[in-house]
Amino acid sequence: MSIVRIGILGGVFDPVHLGHLSVALLAKERFGLSEVLFVPSGAPPHKPSVAASPEDRLNMLKLALLGVDGCRVWDGELRREGYSYTIDTLAELSGVYRGAEFYFIIGTDNLPEIRKWRSYEDIIAKVTVCVAYRPGYDFGAATALAPAKIEEFPGPRWGASSTMLREYIGKGHSCRFMIPDAALGYIRERGLYGYSHE
Repeated sequence: MSIVRIGILGGVFDPVHLGHLSVALLAKERFGLSEVLFVPSGAPPHKPSVAASPEDRLNMLKLALLGVDGCRVWDGELRREGYSYTIDTLAELSGVYRGAEFYFIIGTDNLPEIRKWRSYEDIIAKVTVCVAYRPGYDFGAATALAPAKIEEFPGPRWGASSTMLREYIGKGHSCRFMIPDAALGYIRERGLYGYSHE
């Protein structure tokens, strides 16, 4: 019986963009993952300011992943009260996917943050950390995570970020081809991030 490999791509997704989707599919291909779970943070302890509501972030993600094979949303952190901790998410997912191997997908920009997470030693003992290069951040922080099992894989080498896209939307710039069309339509419909119909 083959082992099920599950990718975990956590984040605020405020908003989700095509960089998130491409890194998920690149990881899925590189590591032979059965599926990739997009895990939107509920109340992330290290990112206190979140522009869109949990409901809006979840809806955008669901729209963005329509028709994307092998990728789906897991909303366990949004349903959890209080701060969202990765160690709790792993415990919950281990009960859902018994016997699965977990592949934690992260960019080089977030790699240094892992040591600040609650019970990070337990986290890195339970997963393979899959690291994609992000412009402006190197892989140096990986050495500080020993004895973690770390694998590098190709990432989309572009500089788009949710922060940049929120700013673009607020200034009235087009974000088509950076944000999935269905999610961008939702942003326009809801007037998120300062989007104006004028």
